[in-house]
Amino acid sequence: MKKVEAVRFKPMIDWSTWGLIALVLISCGWPVFLDPGWLMIAVLSVCAALCLIPFFGTWYEIDGEDLIVYMFWRPSRFPVSMIKEISPVKTILSAPATSLTQRIAVSFTDRKVMKSSDPLIISPADRSGFIAALLSINPSIIVR
Repeated sequence: MKKVEAVRFKPMIDWSTWGLIALVLISCGWPVFLDPGWLMIAVLSVCAALCLIPFFGTWYEIDGEDLIVYMFWRPSRFPVSMIKEISPVKTILSAPATSLTQRIAVSFTDRKVMKSSDPLIISPADRSGFIAALLSINPSIIVR
């Protein structure tokens, strides 16, 4: 049997993402202007790097029958066959979604998949391609 190649989707990076990145850099950079010591620069550079990791360590992949969400370069696998519904949301819940405005909620048929009743909130840049890839595996997914 031929192995199907995994399809990778980048996260959405929009004005809200760039606004958050700018806010982090300004917040961490401002004290350096007030007291430009080497220790201050080193500590705030590390703080800025730690705050920016989620923006650059997040992506989504469909590999075989699984949706894999990478957050901090750590994968979490979700079976596509258990996806019940996909709908756009405007929530600001903490999630592996880099955009604050272009998010989708992925709901599952079984609470055990997410270990809660909350949906998976993600923000793929190519939303229509992402949904089409999921539908090709599980055509019973409800898309709102």
